[in-house]
Amino acid sequence: MSIHSNNFYSNVLRQSVQVQVILPEPVNAVGQILPDYSSGEQQLPTVWLLHGLGGDATSWLRRTEIELLATQYRVAVVMPETGRGFYTNMVHGPRYWDYLTHELPTRMRYIFPLSARPEDNYLLGNSMGGYGALRYAFTYPQRFAAVAALSPVTDLKRFHVEQSAIMPDLELAFSPAQMQGTPADLSYLVQQPTNWGTLRVLMATGDQDMLRSMDEAFKPELAAVFKDQFEWQLQPGHHDWRLWNHQLPFAMHWLIKGGWRNV
Repeated sequence: MSIHSNNFYSNVLRQSVQVQVILPEPVNAVGQILPDYSSGEQQLPTVWLLHGLGGDATSWLRRTEIELLATQYRVAVVMPETGRGFYTNMVHGPRYWDYLTHELPTRMRYIFPLSARPEDNYLLGNSMGGYGALRYAFTYPQRFAAVAALSPVTDLKRFHVEQSAIMPDLELAFSPAQMQGTPADLSYLVQQPTNWGTLRVLMATGDQDMLRSMDEAFKPELAAVFKDQFEWQLQPGHHDWRLWNHQLPFAMHWLIKGGWRNV
């Protein structure tokens, strides 16, 4: 397993950006690392892992066992950084949506041996990153096999009202008119006549999570659209890293192997 700290100039954001990348190493039948890079042809399955509000490209590395899980499942993990931008083209700020959905995958696949096949690509995020992961998957379902959102923001308008103390600057990212009935609105996206293909969707939260009510309100819409391709999970916990650390191994297994309970 190797960890790469990448700093490069983004043409979209017009600034230097940081991306953390985990790459699995080749192993033999008994789990020993074999540093053989002779072929250079392997294209790695990839988890695009998005941080939450107040986080950065290192959050998942510092706060979870994502490195061990990447080793276990033999996947690359790409962890970009978008500040407090909610993974959108901000009204007053950088074009994070264009960066995330177009420049980042192209740049990462140029540098690293990452597969572009939909069946090899997965989205995962928590809180703000859960919103970003769901929006990305619902906008481009043909690019991904599955998306898992842990404690996601699922209603921008409601979040703006109920959590203004946490993000009083939300209107820097979205105008009030964008928060409902536009492509920034998750409910709007899932109501569009879209070919969802085989996209699988997981939403998980905590029984004491501050976003639980919001997510439970969104759950019937996802169940109606994705049917048996949708799974909902509720565990004991609050909106914090203790909950997400508990959920992460199950979510990774669900993304790559299918099935929350078979870890």
